[in-house]
Amino acid sequence: MTTHYPRNCWYVAAMSHEVGRNLLDRTILNEPVLLYRREDGSVAAIENRCSHRRVSLSLGTLVGDHVQCGYHGLRFDGDGACVRIPAQDRIPPQACIRAYPVAERDGFVWIWPGQRGLADLSLVPDFSEVCSSPRFAGRRASTLPVQAPCLFNIENVLDLSHVSYAHEKTVGTPEVAETRPETEITDTYVEVRRTLERSGASPLYRRLFDWHEVRHTQSIRFWPGGNVRLNITIEPVGNTDLSQVRHLRVVGPCTPETDVTHFKFSAMYRDFALDDVEVTATIAEQFHKTILEDKVLMEDQQRNWHADGDGVRMIDLAVDRAPLAARRMLRQLAEAERQ
Repeated sequence: MTTHYPRNCWYVAAMSHEVGRNLLDRTILNEPVLLYRREDGSVAAIENRCSHRRVSLSLGTLVGDHVQCGYHGLRFDGDGACVRIPAQDRIPPQACIRAYPVAERDGFVWIWPGQRGLADLSLVPDFSEVCSSPRFAGRRASTLPVQAPCLFNIENVLDLSHVSYAHEKTVGTPEVAETRPETEITDTYVEVRRTLERSGASPLYRRLFDWHEVRHTQSIRFWPGGNVRLNITIEPVGNTDLSQVRHLRVVGPCTPETDVTHFKFSAMYRDFALDDVEVTATIAEQFHKTILEDKVLMEDQQRNWHADGDGVRMIDLAVDRAPLAARRMLRQLAEAERQ
């Protein structure tokens, strides 16, 4: 399968806590990137290659705000300019390397891998309603490498019918797969919604609330490059007390590493028991289990896809309407950039 991803989008390069006064190497859309913080705390992202002999700059050292190559000592600043060549006064213009626009928001470090002149800070995805709001609590996202295409993750989240089977011990119930979703497809996003008027509570909800039958709504939105947001509302069946309505939010941006691997940045937040560390730990533990269950399935899918070859027939189901729309949206954006 050929995977298409647009480059003129903001993608998460790392979590904020991962980037410090160290050299963090990461591959983003098949490109070698080096991340670090300048002395003033701002984040720099440059090509992880020395222009001299293409050695990875991540093997070097940070000298002030400059990266010194560990091979021949050339130094580069956070804008990609070569600022020093040992024993040589003249620095040729071609010694410079690529620098990437970056933005830091909501605990994420965002990178723009496309045309630099098109990078627009107003387009940085906004998860502040959850990640930076006192109304919600939760453990921050972690960086999970997955040996499968980023597209597999996007399709996985847009078709939550799988939670009835893959996550039956954590967040799944049989009623999810049996409830036909409502799908909205626009030029800028794809959204899937389900309302379960009466369903069994998942193991997680029984553990948190001691509820056994619930009214449950889901709203999952995807928008390019790899942004995912899941809104969940849950309450006891027949509830008339607004204080018993619980809201959970999942933020889940994902970033292509290569054509067949990606990084997943996911966390679940809540609007109840905000100061309860045990609730935070329980939700984080159970949510992490679901993420690892998805990782196993996606990586198995990729191994089988590679082993079986392109000629193997694969069918689509009614629940694939949203995943197919997302795939089409990414392909069209990528093709438009190439043209």
